[in-house]
Amino acid sequence: MDMAFPRARVPALGVFFLLLCGVLTGCLGGSGSDRVSWPGSPDMPDIDEDRILPVIFVHGTAGSASQYQTQAMRFASNGYPEDHVVAYEYSTAGAVEINRALTGGLSGDLDGFVDNVLAEFGADQVYLACHSLGTAVCGYYVANPDREAKVAGYVAIDGATGESCPGDSNCMGLFVDETRRLGEVNAYVPDETHVQAATSEASFAAQFEFFTGVEPVRTEILPQRDEVEIAGRAVYFPANTGAAGTTLQVWEIDPDTGERLEAAPLDTFSITANGNWGPVTLDPTAYYEFQLLRPGRSEHHFYRQPLIRNSALVRLNTSQAGSVIEENTNASDDHASLVISRDMEWWGDRGTDNDLLEISTTSLLWGDQPAVNIIDPAIGSRNIGIHVHDDEATPAVTTGDPLPYFPEQPFQWGVDVYMPASTPADGVISVVSTPRGDTDNKQTLNVPNLPSSQHRISLTFNDYVQD
Repeated sequence: MDMAFPRARVPALGVFFLLLCGVLTGCLGGSGSDRVSWPGSPDMPDIDEDRILPVIFVHGTAGSASQYQTQAMRFASNGYPEDHVVAYEYSTAGAVEINRALTGGLSGDLDGFVDNVLAEFGADQVYLACHSLGTAVCGYYVANPDREAKVAGYVAIDGATGESCPGDSNCMGLFVDETRRLGEVNAYVPDETHVQAATSEASFAAQFEFFTGVEPVRTEILPQRDEVEIAGRAVYFPANTGAAGTTLQVWEIDPDTGERLEAAPLDTFSITANGNWGPVTLDPTAYYEFQLLRPGRSEHHFYRQPLIRNSALVRLNTSQAGSVIEENTNASDDHASLVISRDMEWWGDRGTDNDLLEISTTSLLWGDQPAVNIIDPAIGSRNIGIHVHDDEATPAVTTGDPLPYFPEQPFQWGVDVYMPASTPADGVISVVSTPRGDTDNKQTLNVPNLPSSQHRISLTFNDYVQD
């Protein structure tokens, strides 16, 4: 059975549901309340209770739970208990770690994780949603009959696990290429890319129907009213190990400048070996800075678009001291450095469907730098993280040329852009994303022009556009 899901945006439900949520005590705010119906509440799919099982996401190379954060919110937007979507994370930091995944070396670790999830939820089985390299991990896992018995359904997202489903497992292949097959059930998301296949609306619709037996009522995220609870992990990329010994502070900021609105943080968390932080209660319409204090090292500042539903899968990726990432990031007192990411590839080779990512800087001391688009055909269509800083070879000049090292890394790119900085910050770096040529839906993040010698800055754009 083959199914094709075209790349298309579902008509916006925003105004209707925001008005609707205004008369409710909350809009599907928590795990117990998601399946409660009351007069005037949003329609939800009629899911057989026996098919509501924990969903475990298993990421691919350079991945994490981040690639399933949006999908978890979509599950909750269709009445699925939000705490039932979790992620198994592992290291893809080098050839040894990747070989462990390819040869089944992680199956034992995954089995322990599955057992813990079964115990936590009092369930007999789980669902697996596995992406890219993660399909190798899951393929080996379900090939073992004892472990396969713990899996009620398995989705292999744009990976390679052979021509048929391992054993007698109930599985579906989900691909961007309509020539590929995996077992009897296959779904396709044409005109999408590899990482996007894990995060898109069409991918969600296919997975939701496969797991529950019913179609979702909506593929957009149903916003919550009032407050959201956000939690996640601060980890070293791409090892996914906790950034132990660091401290996370959360600040509300002015979206036009990135300036903090209060003298003290909203909340503070000490990060231990597991990397966990939260929950923190946030306004789903506001913008925030997540500041990671790294003793004896530069601070790491994270900025992202608002989170409009509860989420426990937020990931803050930092780097270890002396890492090759930091060694290849030119730092000085005079310029800023950014890492811009989105869990959907930036398109540079698709003509009118190309993304635009424009960076401009205002600085009282150094003068303004005009907007420059850093997406060009050389970027291709397989990159989700873009490193941006002043190239040491051409100081104080924006060439737009690729930076050394980063283009050779999985799903990464680098661009030479001069963004003047000062201490304290005397201006704003503005980053404007025009997703897939959609000029009606420009997305903007504004951050202070902090110097790269003392500050790392990461910006995360949502992998979806919602009116």
